[in-house]
Amino acid sequence: MSDNLMIDLEAYEIRANSLGFEALSRLHSNLSKQQNASLGIDCKRLTWIDAQLGACLLTIVNHARKAGNEILFYNITPRIQTILKKNKTLSGGAADVHGTTIPITGFDTNSAVEFSQFSKARLMRREMPKMSDGLVKKFFEGIDELFANSSLWANSPISVFAGGQYFPRLDRLAFVISDGGRGIHGSLSAAGKNFAAPEDAIDWAMEMNNSARVGDIPGGLGLGILKEFIGLNGGCLLVCSHGGYWEYRNGTLKKQRIAYQYPGTVVSLEIDTSDSKSYHMKSAVNPHEIW
Repeated sequence: MSDNLMIDLEAYEIRANSLGFEALSRLHSNLSKQQNASLGIDCKRLTWIDAQLGACLLTIVNHARKAGNEILFYNITPRIQTILKKNKTLSGGAADVHGTTIPITGFDTNSAVEFSQFSKARLMRREMPKMSDGLVKKFFEGIDELFANSSLWANSPISVFAGGQYFPRLDRLAFVISDGGRGIHGSLSAAGKNFAAPEDAIDWAMEMNNSARVGDIPGGLGLGILKEFIGLNGGCLLVCSHGGYWEYRNGTLKKQRIAYQYPGTVVSLEIDTSDSKSYHMKSAVNPHEIW
C-alpha cells in the first residue's frame, strides 16, 4: 500500500444524481492524470453508493487501467463491499439471497445480441409496470438503442458496462449502461452536428426521432419512447456525458454543466415499480402514438 499513490474519492455518498456523477467524474479526472502507476482509491469517507453505479466505477477504473495503471480500492466499509460484491463490481462472491441485483456486466461493442438478451432477462421482472406486448417490444428497442449508440458512435476503447438494482423499499428498479467513449457531444460533432454545450447535445439526442444516423440505419425513436414512458411512470431518466448532465425526473427536465468530465456516456433509468397503471400502444401502425 505504501508504494501506491492514494487518490481520495472525496465523497460521502454517490447516488444517481448530479452530485453523484460529479463525484465519479472527479475521480476519473484524478485518475486520468496518471500513467503506468500503482494507484489506490481511498474510500474512507464513503457511506453509500447506489449499487447500479458499479457500472460507472468499472468504466472509470478500466479507463485508468487502459493507461497502464494498476488500481486497488482501500478503506471500503464491509457493508459497501458486500453490495459491490453481490453485483460483481468487486471480485469475490457474495450471495444475492433477495434477488435484487442485476449484475454489472461488461460487453464488447459488437455484442448487441448478448446485451439484448441480458437486458430482457434481467429487466422483465414481476415488479415492472404492466405493458402490452407491443409496448414491451418498443421499450426494449429503446434499451437496445442505448447499447447501439455506445457501439456505433462512442468509439469506446473499453467494454460497455451495464447492470442494475431493485430497491424494494423505495419502489424503484434502476438500470445503468455506461461507455468510455467520446460522449454524445463528440459523437454528434463527428457527424457534423455541433452544439455550444454538451448538455444541449444530450437534450437534442433525447428528443423523439433525433438521430445522427444516416441511410437505412434506424435510430432516435427508442430513446424518445423511453423518455415518454418514464414521464408517465414518474421515474427518472438521466444522462451524464463528458461535462454535460441531463435529467428527466417526475416529468421535470433539468440540464446543467458539471465540473469534471465523465469518461464517456452513462444513461441511468429508474422505474417506479409502485405504478399500478397499464400501458399499451394506441396504434400498432404508428409507433408515435403510444400510451
